[in-house]
Amino acid sequence: MQLNEGLDLQVDQSTPENNRFLFHVISFLCLIFFAAMLSIPLVEAAGRKLGGFSISGAGNWVQHCVLWLGLSAGVLTSIQKRHLSIGILKIFEKHVTLTKLFSILCSLNVSILFFLALASMILVRFQMDSPENIAGWLPLWLAQAVMPGAFLLMGWVTISAYTKNLRTRLFILGIAAIVCLIFLTAPDVLKLPLTLTFLVAVIFFALIGMPIYALLGGVGCLLFYAADIPIAALPVETYRIMTQPILPSIPLFALAGTVLAAGGAPKRLVNLILAWTSWLPGGPALATVLGCAVFTAITGASGVTILALGSLLLPVLISANYGEKFSIGLLTSSGSLGLLFPPSLPVILYGVYAHVAIDKLFIAAFVPGILLVVFVNVMSIFKGSKREFKTSFNLKAAVRSVWLAKGDLVFPFLIIFGLFGGFFTLVETAAFTALWAILLETVFHRQLNFKTQIPRTLVEASILSGALLIVLGLASGFLSYMVDMQIPYHATEWVTKYISSKYVFLLVLNIVLLFVGAVMDIYSAIVIVVPLIVPIGLAFGINPVHLGVIFLANLELGYLTPPIGLNLFLASLRFKQPLLNIWKTVLPFLFLFLIWVLLITYLPFLSVGMMEFF
Repeated sequence: MQLNEGLDLQVDQSTPENNRFLFHVISFLCLIFFAAMLSIPLVEAAGRKLGGFSISGAGNWVQHCVLWLGLSAGVLTSIQKRHLSIGILKIFEKHVTLTKLFSILCSLNVSILFFLALASMILVRFQMDSPENIAGWLPLWLAQAVMPGAFLLMGWVTISAYTKNLRTRLFILGIAAIVCLIFLTAPDVLKLPLTLTFLVAVIFFALIGMPIYALLGGVGCLLFYAADIPIAALPVETYRIMTQPILPSIPLFALAGTVLAAGGAPKRLVNLILAWTSWLPGGPALATVLGCAVFTAITGASGVTILALGSLLLPVLISANYGEKFSIGLLTSSGSLGLLFPPSLPVILYGVYAHVAIDKLFIAAFVPGILLVVFVNVMSIFKGSKREFKTSFNLKAAVRSVWLAKGDLVFPFLIIFGLFGGFFTLVETAAFTALWAILLETVFHRQLNFKTQIPRTLVEASILSGALLIVLGLASGFLSYMVDMQIPYHATEWVTKYISSKYVFLLVLNIVLLFVGAVMDIYSAIVIVVPLIVPIGLAFGINPVHLGVIFLANLELGYLTPPIGLNLFLASLRFKQPLLNIWKTVLPFLFLFLIWVLLITYLPFLSVGMMEFF
């Protein structure tokens, strides 16, 4: 049994005609930045192993490429309206008319961007008096100058991408200018009322659908404003976080996942698993679970797994005499199975914000990840043992499936050899992974044309990375304020005052994280919540690595939690089923996930115990 349909991950995102030239220019710049991020670590790794040669300022160049890529891709993401957002009120869009609020939402978004541009200009002007440079010749202020330019462009394309009427555009520009003027000229007596009013407005419009980056940037601006901290502090923090040494691994792994998805790697892997397991009781379900887990690990996004593999695997399960209800529930639940396996981006991102070693996180998350896959497989096998579907094992087809997927099977060994073998750094491992993905799909499988399709795939990876990196950058101001105000310390004090038992705290934490996972995407949840819970966990003697596994596991569970778990909406979209029906299909799996979360919460040896062997 094989899947012969092609895999198409292209999302219908039309680029407004008046922004197409800008889109092509920024896309070309993103290609340059990606090429540098890919080639410099490879040259450095080769030089270290072969002749000891090195590129001057290599680390600085790669880190600043992340800054330039993230902000440039932020413009692309604004043009195509693909920024991360919460949008809880979209649930009620059939009953509530939100269009009247849209102009105000857009005005507030543009106001925040203009304010960020002004703050970035102040930073650049201040930096011009500094002798700091990159690789001994590029002035640092010139490297930072992309920040005000990107924020201004994002403001403009936000207006032009969402509105066509000249009067509406002028209205939005006028409101944005007035808002900025109010904050720049208001007397001290109005600071607190202004801060509270706009804080409520920013949160409200974020719930409607304003991008997460605008929420974080707006809250950061307001908090710094209320605390009399210079507005340039926000871009300073954005620059600091976006030039962290390990951050280049995120866009590079995203590039690898995008290339593999576009080239058909998930289809080859699912065909491989089907060839070896379809004759077993529950074999098609087993192939579904393993295929989804691998694909989610590669892409780092459970939603993409449902959208990409859902329509391919549903007919396979139904033809194997699984009921439609069980099949949809299995596919919806399996969408997040691979979030704990390398090179999953959420694990890397948690390590950045919790300040723990990425390799230790992956080691600790491996057994819990395998445990969940086993749980879902056991349920599927039990269900499959009642089916009358029979197929014989075809050794020739199975061997052929291995041969066709041989290049894909290299990836786990490449990551293990590079990341866990100590031969390469995390960024170098990510660069090798991305390079192998490109070679695999262009040279070996010839699924993608290097001159035409690879550039488009790089742009798609840029947009995905930009949506994430801009959130990371602007979250840093908010997080810096929390640290300055000692909010994690006070939160720890408050929690330890009312909760004395570590086990009670873990139970409360699971409930809170379950809600967080149900209402927020995983990346936004990490940057906002992790800096708060890690100090509290330490106060109760909880290993930050164990806490990370608990955190990510709860977000996997949150994706399935009615009424607003993200995977429920995506499954409703993909399978064209009412949301209530999707809720019913996932209930058995929801119970299974809940047992799994409690096990890894209260049996820490399942995660941290693995680190003793490495």
